[in-house]
Amino acid sequence: MSVPLPLAKWSELGIRNAAGAALPKADIEASLVMGVKRHFLVYPNYQAILEYNCVNAYGLSVGLLGDRAK
Repeated sequence: MSVPLPLAKWSELGIRNAAGAALPKADIEASLVMGVKRHFLVYPNYQAILEYNCVNAYGLSVGLLGDRAK
């Protein structure tokens, strides 16, 4: 994982969401996690997932599954 940066900084660096839209305007930090084919910005709650199982593949799977469950 990268060093956490504010979302505004990630936006300045040209990072967009998966649909190509701008990142949300929120006062929160995010870190970059590199997957095999894609990269992900993760929020502090990702650390809570990794406390249970400290494997990025697991954390990303849980996060993606949670997003789909909405």
